[in-house]
Amino acid sequence: MDGTPLLLGVSFAAAFLTAPSFIQKLRAAGFVVKDYYKRGRPLVPTMGGLVILTGVLASLIIAQFVVSSVENLLILYFIVLTFMVLGLIDDLVDVGRKLKIVLPYFMALPVALLNRDTSLWLGFTEVELGALYTFIVAPVYVMVVSNLINMHAGYNGLAVGLSSILLTFVGIAAWAKYGAGEVAYVMPILGAALAFLFYNRYPSRIFEGNCGNFMLGAALGALLVLYNLELFGVIILLPHIVNFLMYVVWRIKKIGEVKFGEVREDGSLKVPNPLTLKWLLPYYYRVTEPQAVLIMYLLTTLSGLLGLALIFW
Repeated sequence: MDGTPLLLGVSFAAAFLTAPSFIQKLRAAGFVVKDYYKRGRPLVPTMGGLVILTGVLASLIIAQFVVSSVENLLILYFIVLTFMVLGLIDDLVDVGRKLKIVLPYFMALPVALLNRDTSLWLGFTEVELGALYTFIVAPVYVMVVSNLINMHAGYNGLAVGLSSILLTFVGIAAWAKYGAGEVAYVMPILGAALAFLFYNRYPSRIFEGNCGNFMLGAALGALLVLYNLELFGVIILLPHIVNFLMYVVWRIKKIGEVKFGEVREDGSLKVPNPLTLKWLLPYYYRVTEPQAVLIMYLLTTLSGLLGLALIFW
């Protein structure tokens, strides 16, 4: 597959140039939410996943002219689009926890068309799963990764920044395993995510919303399946997995549903408990939002490096 730099550039440019217009139009239409970690809790436009989608679609249009075999690319981003639509509906009208658990499985089923083989590498042995991998393991993997990305969010630039780091490591792993040409699959979503991060970083001018998080998570999960990098994905997603396990403890303790903390007079974060990864350090120490985000970036970068080391070296 060719056209890798062009796909990245087009995706980045389209998202970067259209973001200001989306920010203005979303604010004018009233699609805003409170930024709980700022004094006065200012209203910030949300559903910024539409910006990322713009970059992806622009890149896919170009891909039809520069990519020699574009079918798998379009299948992969069809999955990404369906997850984005689910997130968008959830942003507009809460679809409920049950539907967000059930629907993604069926939306991820087309990933079966991307399977290079039906075996699963466990680090010490390879297990052939056949149809079980195709129709159960692969779509469930995409569904789980998408939800992990959506759960580990809440600060300016957190989910999009972490996803950009993860996608970069997937691109590096794909290059090491298959060659530079295969990295083209990553470029449409990575370029758009990096462009969006410029507007989403602290202090955010726009939030990605559920539509953005589901979209990024579905892309990451589908790419890991496409490249047969499932174990690598588990390693690089270790901070996200830890975050999920912390949430399980939260639910077991029945502490109650609290989505946000607040900010103190000195600018440090005040969080209600230490039971999500992004709240762990701020619960015990005076940490600002940008500092907390950088720490999360560091953890995911370390897990990415660990994944590369264990899988390829």
